[in-house]
Amino acid sequence: MLVLPFDHRGSFAKGLLGYTYPLNRKEKKQVTELKEIVYAAFKASLKKYKNHDNFAILLDDQYGGAILRAAAKLHIHRAVTTEKSGKKEFEFQHGNKFGEYLLKYKPSYAKALVRYNPANKALNARQLKRLARLSKFCKAHDLGLLFELLVPPTEADLKRAGSQVSYDHGLRNDLTVKAIKEIRKYVDVDVWKLEGTSKTGWKHILPTLEEGDRVIVLGRGEDEAHVRKWLEDAAGFPEIIGFAVGRTIFAKPLKKFIDKKITKKQASERIAKNFQSFVALWSKKKKIKF
Repeated sequence: MLVLPFDHRGSFAKGLLGYTYPLNRKEKKQVTELKEIVYAAFKASLKKYKNHDNFAILLDDQYGGAILRAAAKLHIHRAVTTEKSGKKEFEFQHGNKFGEYLLKYKPSYAKALVRYNPANKALNARQLKRLARLSKFCKAHDLGLLFELLVPPTEADLKRAGSQVSYDHGLRNDLTVKAIKEIRKYVDVDVWKLEGTSKTGWKHILPTLEEGDRVIVLGRGEDEAHVRKWLEDAAGFPEIIGFAVGRTIFAKPLKKFIDKKITKKQASERIAKNFQSFVALWSKKKKIKF
């Protein structure tokens, strides 16, 4: 499953446009326009591949509702966000009405982005309670659950590791294993969306998964070289079925469009080209054709 995520509400509004919340009508319109440019790139990319079942888009309904409805008519796989954007603690975007919202769009997957460090016991207990509700709902309504796990370091973790880079290459993998073990006691995950790591890191993490679990690699907004290395290291593992890249491929073209250096069409074409280059890399390393 190769996913083009553009549910980054904070990335579009704050990172690219410099807006602060709440957005006014004009600002919301511009955020929606940027998402439509990315969606046009995705549709253009699909024309190059025979099996569209390998591809999906990841969106929020806040600014992407129209795209979700349009994609449904084209039978494009859709993953829909359930969390409030930019929160350190998982909370439902629609509160207790999260189920109504999911049934409205009937996506292939409900997506939950969760920041989970095993050291944060009280925080994790609150999150797991909500996530268990989501898991139960998805199972009852035949929806897949895409679980995006981020394992941020505590101050003690950074002190122990020495730096963020050292943390990412070592301690984060250990904590990811522990986090997965704790989470799966409460949540039935269909696809794990995990931060990229080395081959050694994957060899440590993947045995923790249950039989049949699938993984996609999270781009995490890193630069192209960084993400390419992550995908090369991940491709050799059968449990890892794809990747999700968003800001890595669309941030620069959209910024040029915002600055009026390129047209909307040119921005979409560049995003499509960037996405296709990652598909080509994955296809080559996995030795499969799309």
